[in-house]
Amino acid sequence: MFEIPACPQRQTLGLVDSCLTDPLAQFNHGRLRMTRPTLLCLKRDLPSGIPKIFLRTCLFTTGSKGRVIENMYLRVRQAHGTYTFDFWGHTENGKLTLGSGLAVGPAGVASDHHFNPREGSAEFLYVDGDYEVEVFASVIGVRRPQLLQHIRFSVESTQAAELIQTPTRDMYLFWNTDTGSYVGSVRHENRARDGSAPVGVERHEVLTTLFTDALLKTKGEE
Repeated sequence: MFEIPACPQRQTLGLVDSCLTDPLAQFNHGRLRMTRPTLLCLKRDLPSGIPKIFLRTCLFTTGSKGRVIENMYLRVRQAHGTYTFDFWGHTENGKLTLGSGLAVGPAGVASDHHFNPREGSAEFLYVDGDYEVEVFASVIGVRRPQLLQHIRFSVESTQAAELIQTPTRDMYLFWNTDTGSYVGSVRHENRARDGSAPVGVERHEVLTTLFTDALLKTKGEE
């Protein structure tokens, strides 16, 4: 059997293609993306009583080089107006830290994000009605803030009354795949005035209970 020698031209073209592709991949930052949050929480920081919107999501980039987030903020629209939540924090190694300089790559960064309204802004109340929440990120090297996600949900009048009258109550909203919307419920386990969970209840146990309740409620509606 005779071996057919490789074509020198093909080898040359392959080498050129490799030389062009590798450097391009190294400098490909791609675009910043965000998954739809599975969980949102409407609450207040205690003892200050400052409103907070908490969400769980994964940030990732479409390029291998990745991006660095300088800041994130929410634009919240509801019946009383439009509000900016631009005091941002996120979990890092299980601890809540002030958000700044978050590096995001193609593998993604899954964490909890906490947002409070800017200092000196008009008083924000969790009133009933429809809500629209836009999630923005200021990315280094990108001129304008980037819209990452547009979230819609509703708060019922009874839920709004509980959130306004009892600052220690939290409203949790889970994404329901069947309805394509968020389903919310107000938790009746009062937090301590310092903001901690009920005595004897750890945070992961609270979230596990919430997730189970949401599944049972979905099953019951089928």
